[in-house]
Amino acid sequence: MTFEIRVPATTANIGPGFDSLGIALSLYNRFSIEPADATSVEGCEEKYRGPDNLFLVAMRRAAALLGMTAPRVRLSIEARIPTARGLGSSAAMIVGGATAALLLSENRDPGRPLSAEERRFILDAAAELEGHPDNAAPAAMGGFCASIAEAGAPEASGRGRVVCARCAVEPSWGFHALVPPFELPTREARAALPAAVGRRDAVFNVGRAALVVLAFEKGDAALLGAACDDRLHQPYRKAMIPGYDEVMDACLRGGAAAAWLSGAGPTLMALTVGAESADRLAAALAPVLAARPEGPWRHLRLSAEPSGVAFSARGREAGASLRESSFDKGRLR
Repeated sequence: MTFEIRVPATTANIGPGFDSLGIALSLYNRFSIEPADATSVEGCEEKYRGPDNLFLVAMRRAAALLGMTAPRVRLSIEARIPTARGLGSSAAMIVGGATAALLLSENRDPGRPLSAEERRFILDAAAELEGHPDNAAPAAMGGFCASIAEAGAPEASGRGRVVCARCAVEPSWGFHALVPPFELPTREARAALPAAVGRRDAVFNVGRAALVVLAFEKGDAALLGAACDDRLHQPYRKAMIPGYDEVMDACLRGGAAAAWLSGAGPTLMALTVGAESADRLAAALAPVLAARPEGPWRHLRLSAEPSGVAFSARGREAGASLRESSFDKGRLR
């Protein structure tokens, strides 16, 4: 039996929602796995083909949480999500590995879609490895997710660590990932943050994060634009991103309804409503991105991914259609 696993990119934080808010996007890493006599990895650089490959690390951890021995697999990776760019590439690898452990568990019907409980398990296992759930939640669940890690030590099973609520994203909203030609490792971006913040800044972010959630639930792009300012991470990280101010200004001048630093950066994310607005923004950004002295930036036009991680099973016992769980496409829950 061969499984094909597809995991979406994500954009996290969304301005004030530091480590807690995220959206799944229509850009994917794909993984092909099948049982083998010895584990092997292909489709990536040689340095990532060892046992410390994030997919394999997550698969082993999830297998341990399931009380099983990690299976030996032949793993093929097709990675479309840029690495170290703030688009959830690590979370995609980890969610993929946790999903693989579930799919290869004994007595699981290979053709059955992932259940809500299984997605919760994937999220908990992934958030444990990531250290925060903002990317793992939308990668596992799809749509817009607000999530927190429960206080205290995790249960031995790994379950119950994350509280997550999700809702569908307004279908007319377009997401524009503006990707610079350099990386910004998350560890370095986190090191730039202060150890403590003042009460005024905390209150500033709390109110705006609440409005971001309401903006997604209501499909109100104007409200989102008003709420996307931040004092916890963006002011400190933008100094590490050449072109941040110029590209952000070009987004807002070009008609973006909202714009924010995607995850830890260096990618910037802009939001438009409708095809005409998306085309106008693309036209306004093209000369700015092409002329950047650090090198041209890429512009990826994306949409929200509604379903999160998905898989197909190939073999005599299952068809080859993509398997997804059905989720409430409306309100947060």
